[in-house]
Amino acid sequence: MVSGVLGNLAQRSRPYSPHILVLALVTGVIGGLGAIVFRWLISVVEAFVVWVVPSHTVSPSHLLIALAPAAGLVAVNLISHYLAREVKGHGVPQILEALALRGGRIRPRVSFFGILAPAITIGSGGSVGREGPIALIGAAFGSLLGQALRLSERDISLLLACGAAAGIGATFNAPIAGGFFGLEVILGTYAMGALVPVFLSSVMGVSVFNAFMGSRAVLVTPPYHVVNHFAVLYMIALGVLMAFIAWIYTSGLTFSEDLFERMPLQFWQKGLIGGLFVGLLGLLLPQVLGVGYPTMHEALLGNLGIGLLFVLFAAKLVATLVTIGAGGSGGVFAPSLFIGGMAGGAFGAMLHAISPALAPFPAIYAVAGMAAMFAAAAQAPFVAITILLEITGDYRLTAPVMAAAAISYGLYRFFTPYSMYTVKLSRRGIVILRGQDVRPTDQVTVRTQVDRMTRERLPGETPSGEVYEILTSADRPYALVTDEAGEVVGLLTLIELVHALNQPGSAEKPVREILAPMPRPIEADASLDDALRQLGQYDVDALPVTDRGQVIGVISRSAVLHGYRHATLRTLTISRQIQELTEDAADPGQFFDVYLRPASPVVGKKIVDLGLPQSALVVAIRRQGKAVIPHGGTELEVGDRVVVFASASGEVPDLRRRFEG
Repeated sequence: MVSGVLGNLAQRSRPYSPHILVLALVTGVIGGLGAIVFRWLISVVEAFVVWVVPSHTVSPSHLLIALAPAAGLVAVNLISHYLAREVKGHGVPQILEALALRGGRIRPRVSFFGILAPAITIGSGGSVGREGPIALIGAAFGSLLGQALRLSERDISLLLACGAAAGIGATFNAPIAGGFFGLEVILGTYAMGALVPVFLSSVMGVSVFNAFMGSRAVLVTPPYHVVNHFAVLYMIALGVLMAFIAWIYTSGLTFSEDLFERMPLQFWQKGLIGGLFVGLLGLLLPQVLGVGYPTMHEALLGNLGIGLLFVLFAAKLVATLVTIGAGGSGGVFAPSLFIGGMAGGAFGAMLHAISPALAPFPAIYAVAGMAAMFAAAAQAPFVAITILLEITGDYRLTAPVMAAAAISYGLYRFFTPYSMYTVKLSRRGIVILRGQDVRPTDQVTVRTQVDRMTRERLPGETPSGEVYEILTSADRPYALVTDEAGEVVGLLTLIELVHALNQPGSAEKPVREILAPMPRPIEADASLDDALRQLGQYDVDALPVTDRGQVIGVISRSAVLHGYRHATLRTLTISRQIQELTEDAADPGQFFDVYLRPASPVVGKKIVDLGLPQSALVVAIRRQGKAVIPHGGTELEVGDRVVVFASASGEVPDLRRRFEG
């Protein structure tokens, strides 16, 4: 498993230097200009589509409208397959991957194709947003600027976050939310060493954008007032609902990508099928095509009926998942706002239908639904709250927006630990660790370090002196004590036994009489971090380990530390190997994952026996939903999801066939 630690800025919050502030300003200017150019390019593509599909025609127009998203997705698939694979997807995961694995370094070509590919997707009607690509454009420039000046990885990463903040701030006319996006979503830290440059870059990006495009709120709302004193309770209920919808959205992104990946078709054929589906859906509901801000505005004005709100919610969700799964390039930020706005608006409309006094202004719930959806799906509550207040320009909605966003953000973690930005990376074995979450022990299970102690299971009637001889001769510090039925009733440590044997006549006593109460067992699928916490809580040196209610062995402090050391060294080794493989190559390499079915030729083989080329590296294995740290002796099993890194992208098809057959 490759663990990207993005919390280093939080751990080492040293003061920023003046030259970083200057570079942050420059990055902000380019981020704002990049947002302008991207908007213009989208309009060019849209104008081309309108020219090809004249509005005054009848039936031919319908066919061509349906074909436009398909043509766009085929073109984007060609770009991502042959020219720049980083542009495939929704932008922010590519930024996080660059931070986690490459010290913030992004290839120069991403700056160009990162504008072109999503502009084609959006302009042709693909159901994605422009925010992720704009963040990638700004981040790419910040990264290139840092690389050109030969700055440290820390400073390159900081400029990358500055560029992303400038892009987000500019496109939403939201400098505060843009800054929080760079800190909360990209860097995962609020350290002062990052805060000032990132916010400075966001403000500069917004200023440049407004100088050319004008300054106005993106989604202006009427002057709503929260007149119902129980409205906060309804907002809490909305937050619960949005946490569940956000989980469906995040899970749907991976499901859709997996579905299209497993189709036995060429990459361009997948884009054609996905684009046709979106185009046909757009014939029925044109509102789901493109970004969808006009429709969101109508929802905030309360101009959409409850039935249409429900239909648009479902249709936009499906259209976005299909667009991304079929290889589209664009953001998932704006679609999450659209989905949340429609769901929240429907929720408010239902309350209003039950009783107008419950929700005199039902459209308020559309605003809160947007914030709650993004707060949960992106795991970024500060961004969600500030961006909705800034893009609507109505700060009287602060309380309801905060209530819904806070609840949805907290409950979402019960469904999944991954956000819509990190879930795709986690499937490829890249786990983003940041701030307080930098714990390698949280990524390794107890099962990997359990001592099963099959021989050191002693009946409770065994004399204590005999147990001492058994343990010392076997050089084992623990023994599991069983009752007459063979069930484990206690865990005896050698230290406890020695203390007991200091008493006269204790050597003849049955070991059950000196047995201390058994500490609470820990599940085999719990993490080493949980084990370490429980060892400290009970102040013991070892814990019994259970699997499906049965004690299977023991885990000790030393075993936890060994697992921690092994995981850390493995992570560092993989990171170093990847860096060595790509250090002098123009090709940054590619991660890909394969699912091992019974017919796979590698099932039952050890990694060392696979005969992989030196340019390929197995970096992670997911087995039954758990992480397995790979090494040469790891034997592959049916159902494993194996993540492989190939330093030469052209080798991926051959390597994939080697694993899948």
